[in-house]
Amino acid sequence: MKLSRLLAAAIALVMALAAFSPAASASKLSAELRDGAEEFPITPYAGDGVTLDYDESAFSLLLSRNYGVYRVEEARTLTLTASFDEGWTYNADHSNFFNTLSDRVAVTDGENGTLVFTLSAAVGDMLTLDDLLTVGVYASAAELPKLEIATEIPFSQIGKDEYVAATFTLTLGTKQYESGDFEGTGSIKGRGNTSWGQPQKPYSIKLDSKKSLLDIPKTKKYAIVPSYSDQSSLRNFMTYKSGLVLDGIGYVPKCEFCEVYLNGVYNGVYILVERVAIESNKIDIEEATADELTGGYLIEKDISGKIDFSSDLWFECPYWANPDRDYFVLKDPEPEDTALWQQMKEYLTGYMQSVHQAVMDTASDAYTQYVDTASWIDFIIVQELAKNIDGNLKTSCYMYKQAQDDKLYMTAPWDFDLAYGNPETTWNNASYQHNDYYDCPDAISPADFMVINSSCPWFDTLYDDHVEFNAALKAKYTEYRRTLIPEMLRLLDSEAAYLASSMPRNDAKWGKHFEQGVSDLRSWLLSRIAWLDGQWRTDAEAIDLDFALNTDGGTLAFATGEYPFTGVIKDGRIAGMSGNAGADSTSSSITITLDMRAGDTLSFDYKVSSESNYDWFSFSVNGTRQFRQSGEHDWTNCVYTAAEDGSFSFEWKYEKDYSYASGSDCAWVDEVILTTESGPEPGLSGDADGDGSVTVTDALLVLRRAMNIIPELPCPENCDMDGDGSFTVTDALMILRLAMNITA
Repeated sequence: MKLSRLLAAAIALVMALAAFSPAASASKLSAELRDGAEEFPITPYAGDGVTLDYDESAFSLLLSRNYGVYRVEEARTLTLTASFDEGWTYNADHSNFFNTLSDRVAVTDGENGTLVFTLSAAVGDMLTLDDLLTVGVYASAAELPKLEIATEIPFSQIGKDEYVAATFTLTLGTKQYESGDFEGTGSIKGRGNTSWGQPQKPYSIKLDSKKSLLDIPKTKKYAIVPSYSDQSSLRNFMTYKSGLVLDGIGYVPKCEFCEVYLNGVYNGVYILVERVAIESNKIDIEEATADELTGGYLIEKDISGKIDFSSDLWFECPYWANPDRDYFVLKDPEPEDTALWQQMKEYLTGYMQSVHQAVMDTASDAYTQYVDTASWIDFIIVQELAKNIDGNLKTSCYMYKQAQDDKLYMTAPWDFDLAYGNPETTWNNASYQHNDYYDCPDAISPADFMVINSSCPWFDTLYDDHVEFNAALKAKYTEYRRTLIPEMLRLLDSEAAYLASSMPRNDAKWGKHFEQGVSDLRSWLLSRIAWLDGQWRTDAEAIDLDFALNTDGGTLAFATGEYPFTGVIKDGRIAGMSGNAGADSTSSSITITLDMRAGDTLSFDYKVSSESNYDWFSFSVNGTRQFRQSGEHDWTNCVYTAAEDGSFSFEWKYEKDYSYASGSDCAWVDEVILTTESGPEPGLSGDADGDGSVTVTDALLVLRRAMNIIPELPCPENCDMDGDGSFTVTDALMILRLAMNITA
């Protein structure tokens, strides 16, 4: 080939720079990132009793983004000062000042009891969106509000059927509320079903007149709920508080924590919460009357095991999908006239049948005539985030109808103490007689849909059979990744800090373990969010599995089968994750076969979160298992050394037994690298982007690096063609010659 042709190619190479957009880097989390660098303003959150002082205009990082991970592109120091009100103590365990970059964070004493928080961010530091949106400094309260309830009979004699006269005294603790202290009269009775049989019992409260307690809007109807089954005591509170962010559901119950004393005896930490009802500051609709049967109704979806058929205002559900038969119960209005109730019952039975036929596509009416799409989508998202076993329209699911409106509105998310992977939830909603039981998952694994399956025909049909509903749900979930979900994570931290000083008394009273419960809840929720991200995020980028498993610049090619491993973001790194979480009696594996010489090594990192001694991660070579792990194991490095020359087949496998799950129910693998006697596995000479071939794209990348247009190359080890220790136009031209098969 004549030199003039090579010069022409070089000129074309330079001219192509203006239009060139490089492919995604094969160097994990370190190459030029797709979207470029942008300022990301960070808003630190101050918990109750905390004041933060910082320069808002300068509290930001210059970041670029790839595969959902944000990379710091400019070294900066961010500083804030936190001061604490009287009675509040800084809680380091539950505060989050860039915890994933803890080695770059300093917390020092300031003036007058303040603390100074400093982040020294360096180029190349990695953060996730949740890391950036959940920065917060939180404190513990010395005292919670104290609610004393006195009755003339022992509490052991109070039942669920009849209210008993009571006096109530509420005294504020460290946290101040505008409603102030309260002393008054009313009545109390037991509430709940399974929870009523537990040692720490819940109660319904009815005040003699409407009052605001702990700044909850004025009402007579309150409840005190202990969350006895929830070690963290946070599941209900976190759901109700974060639910205020929802824009499709118009009403979420208001609540606050307090310590309860029954006839002078300490009974532990409770949530004081308003009871769901038709009221002007709750569900504000006009109640149906004899003259307007199509008016407003508040309805609860229920099952036969919870219904008192002699006193509850129940009517038939048009389907039976749960193990226990399905019914609806009218909560408001509560007609005392038997004839009026019969009229209402007949109307509601027919109305719900129309809803059912429209949703199930068995009538000419479109589902949109009867379904308020926004509230139904919000309801499904909340229930799936929590993986709430009751949230599949089984029980404690509220909805309402308004006058002159055919639509059914979902409302008032309620009762989440057995959700969020609570290990006490050891059953599912499978029914051999009434649904396709094989698609009903356990409640503990962070994988699988809890309410979008055959145990709830309405949700299942809308999601599977209506493309526009499916798309709208995914779009709303993607929106809530920046609002609802960060708020849940912030509340988990802030309220754990708030309760920390008071919970030891509750633990001692009831044999609970608050801090362990908080830790377990946080771990499960993060895994659940990661799984739902993979199902619903419309802005998610698929991560190539080979890219995820290899070390920087590595070119190993892996195979995966049924229940495949997938590329995910985990602990600030991109790794491969097993794909059979929640799928009993299955396995998920990755394999690779390599020719090695004696002394060559294959090394990798792995992490496991599974049911201890039942669900196992293993590593095998040529069919011989090298090790297996179960339970909770953080990132660990493993190195296999070939004893002789030969072909070696490697397999990483996560196996589940026939039932139950724990933790994240999966394993992760990362940083797989083959090292030979001459060093790490050599890359392809001239392959600048690591795609396994040498093309003009590689030459363009090296030319951009030579001209300092980009800061680094994806696979620099492949690009110094003349061996002079630098990247120049000469290297780019040599790669171009390779790409064009120029040999002269």
